[in-house]
Amino acid sequence: QVVVSSPAAMRQSRLISQRALSASRGAGPAPARREFHFASSAYVSCFGGLPIADGAKLRADTIDYLDRFDPQAWYTDPVTTLVKGERLEAGQLSTTVDAFGRENGSVRNGTQEEVDAVIRHAQTFETKRDWRTEIRAVEAVMLGEHAAALIGNQALDFSKQDGVTEIEESVQANLVEQRLNDQLLAAEDAGQVVINRSPAIVACVSNFTNFLDLCRKTLRNIELGVPAIVLSRGNTTQHMFRWVQLLQAEMKNQGVDPGLVTYAACALPEQQRLMAALPESNVYITCSREVAARVKHLHPSTIASTGGPNTLCAPAMTPEITEAIKLSAMIENSGQCTALRHAVVGGGASEQDLEAMFQTVPTIGSPVDALRSGSFAGVFTGDRAAPFSLAEGYKSPAGAA
Repeated sequence: QVVVSSPAAMRQSRLISQRALSASRGAGPAPARREFHFASSAYVSCFGGLPIADGAKLRADTIDYLDRFDPQAWYTDPVTTLVKGERLEAGQLSTTVDAFGRENGSVRNGTQEEVDAVIRHAQTFETKRDWRTEIRAVEAVMLGEHAAALIGNQALDFSKQDGVTEIEESVQANLVEQRLNDQLLAAEDAGQVVINRSPAIVACVSNFTNFLDLCRKTLRNIELGVPAIVLSRGNTTQHMFRWVQLLQAEMKNQGVDPGLVTYAACALPEQQRLMAALPESNVYITCSREVAARVKHLHPSTIASTGGPNTLCAPAMTPEITEAIKLSAMIENSGQCTALRHAVVGGGASEQDLEAMFQTVPTIGSPVDALRSGSFAGVFTGDRAAPFSLAEGYKSPAGAA
């Protein structure tokens, strides 16, 4: 969420606190301690009383959206840089690709001059510090009227099978995080913290962009007056550009300053130049540990959510455990960050047990097929073959491409 203060201010605050404690005790430097309210009673009060989304309606509306979708729409309206609601279109036109490397639209990557314009805007933009009323009205429309488009675009671009559950989870988590933001702003009003309002740089993740990128990284920042710069991707960049377009349109409807959200469509070297020009900004990224380490080396103020070991432990290989391993390992074509990586099972398990476990994996031809059947752990067939080769010692499930 929103970082409480700049790295320099955090170090200074911690040093002042340690010196004060040391002086009061007449002892050496005090150990560092947490500065804000995590795990406090105020924090706990943010949970509970959460809404339940209408999953059946979300699914039906998304299928209808996908049935009506015109693939040419992503060519006639190319991805491009957006600054203060204006399109910057001097860059050369090229094609975009989906998660499986298939061409699916057009993009104009920004020129050096256009990236300079993004940097100037980021360095000089000022706005009021509290946009909660307007942004939460925007959010209600985004996750209501536009939910089918969010899920559908993600399915088209990333081939996500079950974007419905992401929205269901998001509407609950969002309310918790709104309450946390309310407490954060109140703490700033009371002089307890200082919110770093340097622009938040949002590096998008495909499989959870509607929750993590749109809601947690962007909406929660801009409602407290922290502008957001959303970065394009080398693949699957279409669906996050589309939610930025929808977001800016709804911001305009609510009278929100358009300078709060920028979309930077540019190649990696230009993105790195953008980061270097904004050293006080926080980069929010969801990625592998290796990528996070490289980004943090370039930009120390990086907040990264990375994949974990995702390990299941069980005393024996029962039918229930077998099914849990299979579904957990195969969620979203084994592409979800929550997919199972290791299983530690007592009583022994043979290679034949593993092969038998994956003999009945569901196969699907497209994300809309998965939405119609309620699948979230199918293996794609046809032109969605895995964009990698099996490492030595691994096998594909029966029926997998």
